[in-house]
Amino acid sequence: MLPKFITALLTLGAILCSMPSMSADWRAYDAPKLTESSEHIHQQVNALPELHMANHHDKNQAAKMLIATFTEQQAHAKKLNQALTVFRNQHSAKQWALVEKTKYSLDSLSQDKSKLLNYVTDSVNERFTGFGPDGVRQLLLEVSVTESIVNYQVVSQYRSFIKFINDLKISPVPVLVLIFKLLVIYFALSWWLKAGPAIIVRQLDETQLKLQNNQMSSHTFWRYFNIIQVPVAWFIAMSLLLQVLVNLPGLESLNYLSVIINWSFSAAIIIRLLMEFTAYHSYHNNQSDVVALRVRTLKRWVWTLMVAGIIIKATTMSVYQGTIYAWVNTLILIIVTLLLIKTLRDWRNVIFVQLERNEEQPNYIQWAIKRKDNRFIAPIATLLGIIRLFTQRLFQELFNSLSQYQSFKHAIAYFFRIEVAKQSKADKDNANMARIKGEATFNYVKPGHEQSELINHYASDELNEISRYVLAPIPAMAVLYGERGLGLTTLLKRVIYRAKSQHAIYINCPHGGYNALVQQLCASLDLQEDAQEVTLIKYLRASEQRIVFCIDNCQRIISPKVNGLHDLMRLSKLLRRGRNNHGVVLGIEVSAWRFVDRARGERLLFDKVIAMPRWNEDQIASLLSSRIETEGEYALSFKGLKLPKQWDEHKLSDTERAEQGFYRILWDYSDGNPSVALRFFRQSLHQDKQTEEVFVRIFKAPDAKELENMPKPMLAVLRAIVQLEVASAEELSDCTQLGFAEVLNTLRYFQNRGFIELIDDKAKISSHWFRYITNTLHNQHLLVK
Repeated sequence: MLPKFITALLTLGAILCSMPSMSADWRAYDAPKLTESSEHIHQQVNALPELHMANHHDKNQAAKMLIATFTEQQAHAKKLNQALTVFRNQHSAKQWALVEKTKYSLDSLSQDKSKLLNYVTDSVNERFTGFGPDGVRQLLLEVSVTESIVNYQVVSQYRSFIKFINDLKISPVPVLVLIFKLLVIYFALSWWLKAGPAIIVRQLDETQLKLQNNQMSSHTFWRYFNIIQVPVAWFIAMSLLLQVLVNLPGLESLNYLSVIINWSFSAAIIIRLLMEFTAYHSYHNNQSDVVALRVRTLKRWVWTLMVAGIIIKATTMSVYQGTIYAWVNTLILIIVTLLLIKTLRDWRNVIFVQLERNEEQPNYIQWAIKRKDNRFIAPIATLLGIIRLFTQRLFQELFNSLSQYQSFKHAIAYFFRIEVAKQSKADKDNANMARIKGEATFNYVKPGHEQSELINHYASDELNEISRYVLAPIPAMAVLYGERGLGLTTLLKRVIYRAKSQHAIYINCPHGGYNALVQQLCASLDLQEDAQEVTLIKYLRASEQRIVFCIDNCQRIISPKVNGLHDLMRLSKLLRRGRNNHGVVLGIEVSAWRFVDRARGERLLFDKVIAMPRWNEDQIASLLSSRIETEGEYALSFKGLKLPKQWDEHKLSDTERAEQGFYRILWDYSDGNPSVALRFFRQSLHQDKQTEEVFVRIFKAPDAKELENMPKPMLAVLRAIVQLEVASAEELSDCTQLGFAEVLNTLRYFQNRGFIELIDDKAKISSHWFRYITNTLHNQHLLVK
């Protein structure tokens, strides 16, 4: 059976190869050659140098060649019409070869003409593409050339179609393959139109969870894709369909249809994307008239540009870039200009309503506002307003992007502080304004207490992490360290609250040292106050309940000297000897912890060490606003506080802008320390003696020049006080290796300038100077903040 089938195939192949029609058709693969005259012009055009290297002589030579090209175009157009007439009568292969040669030469001349028009000087180009007599002549010439090409295409398409029918009689396999491809495209499109929405909805649900981790890129992609998935599916299907059909004989003209499909679907997709983008980012989505106007404008512009693109592309494919192309471009430019004027008139009221909301405007905007009702100047005025609003929005987005970097926000706040200090000087010199001092400031800026409003988003990650280690039923000893005033005590109490157990105990480490701390631990466990370490260890070992100790201010058992960690090591050993699954959290100020960290090196002491973060601008602002009142007897006013307008405050009133701007200055000065910010906020309160109204004015920051130039031994004493929190002269002498008399003289010097406060003959850094002292020690590489 198989040899008979092979024999039949070989016989059929021999018959097909012997057919004269098939052997004659191989000439169709031979590319036609140019006529002698068109070949000569083509070679001359290619011989021209690059446009940027051409001199005046080359451009004059190009102008002469352009004239010759016009003549040859006219002659070849007539020759092509004559050859087509002869072919219609004879239908010979030789005559068709002459037709194709003439048409190919005419295409070459049209392409050379386009190159030469771009090559010659602007005056020559304008002469032959403008609306003068020469331009009209060229338009008529291109019309005649186009007419000849159309006549050729009609005959060529007919011949290709007849050839396709004859080939189909011989082998229907290409048609069957074509039908198979069309069916694949159809079923793929049908499947996507049914299953696509469900797939996209599932992806949106999955990516919705990523928004909590600030991973918005995938969700944004699927959200936009959901808007355009239907036109995209049809666009792909139609493009594949045309790609399949255009290869069939007689259907080459479908290239023009592909241009229409590409531009039309692109316009539909762009409209949907722009509508979604503007709806998501616009400030005016709650105004139906603005939304409707926006929709009309977007559709009008996109569809106009789509039609213009189709016309320009079809013109380029048909007659290349000649006079008709130039006239079409001019017509489109006129239409776009009229559409622009129409759009500006439609948006005039909306634009000027937004502009008039801002009190301060540049001179050109003031000029535009005055002439917004002038019929002829109104479009220009509206355009200026759009440019103004666009630049404002651009700078606002840029500002918001840069504001993610703390260094940029600190720089802005610093320059604003300087500007506000200059503007507020006049208010401070006013005899009617007096600064509120002492305890009275706490009436206006409330002190913190147990029921104070919590800034929940501060240190939430640190709280979760420390809770995961300490509240789990495993033995754990962790350290929380941070600068004084960051809220370490509050965070420890939040750990106690989260434990929800009477066996979670908060202890404030006393100043008396290790022995006093042990007594307090015993008292918290209802043991005798004079109980010894052994009694405490036995109790911890025998306890059936897991106990969580949160011991605050453990820097009081650390001394920055040789063997200064002895008490801390004793406490660690004591708590570990208690065994069982007890948890311990030690709160230590950062200056003391740096000493512990350097002294211990890589030797393990604690199971987990967590740093307290500095407060960001929003957290400082939330805290300060929660401690004041804007109405009532102790209301504060930010009126008259002149702050430069910032790009991220476009929606705020003048009073709100002044308030937020002042909070930004406090955040910058305090370096993210809320206690420092609150102190200098209280120092910014001034009262009008006549009206008794309390205003906020810029505070006077301490002058740190004396600190910067202070000798190193004196700075060492300051560092020791910062590390010890509260220190006697004997302790300072022991930590700094300075003489006792020298330490006493230094303390007296510090007290005279307000750097320190004395509490029971022990020195403590003044709250007023705390930030500048820590900054100076940090700049001198004596302390790590």
